[in-house]
Amino acid sequence: MTKKDIKDEEQLDEAASNAVGEEVSDEARSASNAAEADVAELENRLDDAELKYRRALADYQNLQKRVSEEKQDWVRAANKELLLRLLPVLDTLELAYKHVNDQGLKVSIDQFLDTLKAEGVTKIKTVGEEFDPHLMDCVTTEEGDENIVLEELRSGYIMYDKVLRPAQVKVGKV
Repeated sequence: MTKKDIKDEEQLDEAASNAVGEEVSDEARSASNAAEADVAELENRLDDAELKYRRALADYQNLQKRVSEEKQDWVRAANKELLLRLLPVLDTLELAYKHVNDQGLKVSIDQFLDTLKAEGVTKIKTVGEEFDPHLMDCVTTEEGDENIVLEELRSGYIMYDKVLRPAQVKVGKV
């Protein structure tokens, strides 16, 4: 073999090696691209799964909150019915106190009012206030300051910012 033959053979080996290297390189690139596509798809699926999880968690928390509020509404409705039956008893006690003026009776009335307050029930302020048709029922009118409550005939009560029972009042007119 001559030097030229050896050189030609080396060039052929080098060319063959480059061709094989390019094939391997193309296969490696192809496999790498496929792996990257798989990773991207898995990341998208993971993001979708996370989003679904967060939505499901938010829905569950909203459901818990709604059930809790509904439960409170049921309790308030039950309390309202009971309180509406007890208020005439308080009215009778207050009327009796006006006529008897007994301190023991006054203590009982105050204790009754404190218990109502603990349950979220407050008395509507009426005498000397401007007439409010949302909180009061005008039973009669009398000479006096225009649209000012002169006398409370029956107490009214508010429970959790809603009228439990409107006050019955006498309103002034000119």
